[in-house]
Amino acid sequence: MTYNLNASQQKVRDWVRPFCEKEVKPMALKLDRRPEPAEFPYEYYKKLADYGIVGYFMPKELGGAGASKLEQITLVEELAYYDPPTSLLAAVSNLASYPIETFGKPEQKQKYVPKIASGEYLAAYALTEPQAGSDAGNQNTTARLEGDYFVLNGEKIFIMHGDVADVYVVFCKIVEDGSGEASKRDISALIVEKGTPGLKAKTLEYKMGMKCATTARLWFENCRVPAKNLLGERGKGFRIALTTLEGARITVGGQAVGISQRALDEAVKYARSRVCFGAPIAKLQAIQWMIADMGTQLEAARLMTYKAAQLFDAGIKCTLESSQAKLFSTEAAKFCVDRCVQIHGGYGYIGEFNEIEKLYRDQRLIEIYEGTSEIQRLVIAGAYLKG
Repeated sequence: MTYNLNASQQKVRDWVRPFCEKEVKPMALKLDRRPEPAEFPYEYYKKLADYGIVGYFMPKELGGAGASKLEQITLVEELAYYDPPTSLLAAVSNLASYPIETFGKPEQKQKYVPKIASGEYLAAYALTEPQAGSDAGNQNTTARLEGDYFVLNGEKIFIMHGDVADVYVVFCKIVEDGSGEASKRDISALIVEKGTPGLKAKTLEYKMGMKCATTARLWFENCRVPAKNLLGERGKGFRIALTTLEGARITVGGQAVGISQRALDEAVKYARSRVCFGAPIAKLQAIQWMIADMGTQLEAARLMTYKAAQLFDAGIKCTLESSQAKLFSTEAAKFCVDRCVQIHGGYGYIGEFNEIEKLYRDQRLIEIYEGTSEIQRLVIAGAYLKG
């Protein structure tokens, strides 16, 4: 039995599992094994939105379900159990919607969030640049104010949904009028709409995993963005980015827990059925120890992630706890999936037999996005060393 902190989590599981059995399970391998370049699965995404998954964490007054963070990561955990890329499809929309919900003007919230929640709009969170990934403050994308417009120039990379988005939250440095140089610490966020002249996107091909959630490279060439599309206060973009990532890292922890649970369940099932030396391999101590370590790391990851979600829901700053949850949970998932492949042997390595090799490929990304494991260690150490 999966451990729940409260009864609402079981309600989430009971609600989403029938959808996963009917819609997600049959599509997981189909979407993974499409020929390149793979197109965004619009019809599948609309099913997620229509069921209420995309808008689950968005406010009720803006068309969402108004779920708590704990309920959201429970949903993500279940989706990731069935198919990690499907959990990512929903999570990306929340990643881009959250800064608008939290920092946007009332008219911005009303214009964009209900359409994102319903699936009418796809949204993208454009922070990472070729030279500004882990070093998110090193933004080279700039915006210069000209009358009622910002003129946006720069490049972004590894942007989920960036090739198909209808609305983008773009982080940049605003340059002083006529100076040509970025003002110090003036990172800001702009809402950019699809079809803005000068906006170009390219789908990145041959991803290792998480294939149904497409990823893009973006270019902004003299894009004229209405000044009213400034998100939050000028110069507060870095704070917006970090606040958003704090919650997103807990969500990734939920993905990791779902992946680990799937790996453990598959390993146990196979160990019970695979006969070697005249008995199921579950009788072998070497296998038992692998399963014991998998189960222990999974439960620790689950509790750390749930703790961070509880703090987030209580409105308590949880930068440390969200980084700890992401770091430990994603590395626990790596361990669990690796041991699952080892227990399956050749049957785990070749995708003709099951989805284990796909799980191995999908897992690898969660240690990278929303801040690599190395960045999480810097954040964690910094929290302790500040005293």
